[in-house]
Amino acid sequence: MLICLGCSKIKRIIVRDTLGILASGLCLLHCLLTPLLPLLGGLGILGAFQEDQFLHLLLLVPVVTLALASFPTSCRRHQRYAVMIVGFSGALLLVGALYLEGPWELVASVLGAGLLIIAHWVNQRLMYRVALVD
Repeated sequence: MLICLGCSKIKRIIVRDTLGILASGLCLLHCLLTPLLPLLGGLGILGAFQEDQFLHLLLLVPVVTLALASFPTSCRRHQRYAVMIVGFSGALLLVGALYLEGPWELVASVLGAGLLIIAHWVNQRLMYRVALVD
């Protein structure tokens, strides 16, 4: 349980990191499962939805927004700016994947989502430590 001055702000950051992990995980699942859909049978409407650029943007907006809302504020608190660099690198890879095709799109997306998951998780742990010290 977090009991400190400014803990409501810390709790919000921790919640943002949790949501960031979930959103990035959704991106990762989408990227890994989409190539397997043809193996599972006819694509139909689901396949068209999976390949639609709108879905990529729909997943990307919350991922980038949560990174922007979480990393700068928390890094000022725990002073570990490498977390922000890793997180923003992951977000940049996801944005860049929109302009790639084929296997490079998959590599950039999986790597970007993975970096974001790691950065949010580390950030969350660091914010728990900040809360315990305060």
